[in-house]
Amino acid sequence: MTIAATINYEEIAREISAKIKGTVSQSEEMCHYTTFHVGGPADLFITPVDFDDLLVTLKILRNASLPVMTIGNGSNMLVSDLGIRGGVLKLQDEFNTITRENNDLIIGAGANLQRVVNFAAKQSLSGLESTQGIPGTIGGALVMNAGTDIGHICDLVHSVDVVTFDGIRHTITKCQLQYGYRNSSLQNMDCVVVSACLRLVPGEQEAIMNKMNRLREKRTSRQPYGARTAGSTFINPDKIAAGKLLDRSGCKGMQIGGAAVSDKHANFIITHEGVRATDIITLSEKMQKRVFDVFGVQLKKEIVMAGDWKF
Repeated sequence: MTIAATINYEEIAREISAKIKGTVSQSEEMCHYTTFHVGGPADLFITPVDFDDLLVTLKILRNASLPVMTIGNGSNMLVSDLGIRGGVLKLQDEFNTITRENNDLIIGAGANLQRVVNFAAKQSLSGLESTQGIPGTIGGALVMNAGTDIGHICDLVHSVDVVTFDGIRHTITKCQLQYGYRNSSLQNMDCVVVSACLRLVPGEQEAIMNKMNRLREKRTSRQPYGARTAGSTFINPDKIAAGKLLDRSGCKGMQIGGAAVSDKHANFIITHEGVRATDIITLSEKMQKRVFDVFGVQLKKEIVMAGDWKF
């Protein structure tokens, strides 16, 4: 969507701020909200704290013909140095809740995934162990079908509640979500994910915790834990992991500006002070070319590119 240069963002910010309980800011630097620690300013950065806030915000942005983007922990995204046009929403408070109903968890889209995993374990509910160590929020996990080689979030989804950009709330069942590897139909819908119902199974708390600890140790031993990264850079192709292709084609240690390929896992880009989004995208393209030149395989990015990339 092309945004007219005559839009008065200050006026729109004042209007939203006067009508919601959450916060509104202009030109908020997105580097503070991504695990890469990169990203330019968002025209409007809004934190709805409940459903009413969200509806009001969407209505005002729609009336101004502004695009809308929702972020979670910024753990699987690369925001342009030029920032994001329109409104960026980060759901808070009411959207962070977790409640149990029998063996189901009703979870707000803004809830941290690891908080949900720990909550389930304390409730002696099994199923989420496979997502142990995955950063991000439930909303992001649902959209991207987060998971590992032993399970994905789609295995547990019963239903997802969304609000369309027109302000209409819908409950979408699992069979309607068309889940695939790192993919769901939510990616192509003009909507905000607000909550989900995950169906778990009863288990022994000690066994659940032991499994979580084993998976945590496995993950931290193989991946650059604690580094500034956005997780896997590329989706695994059929039959062989992207990390192996990248390693065998000599990508470990490659660096452009403040972005470098991890020496621990070749499918991870880590960033350093002074990094730019253009460093990361240029490095990722160099990695793609190296794998294609050596193996003839065209890797596809798992990291979501967000914002204005028109230089």
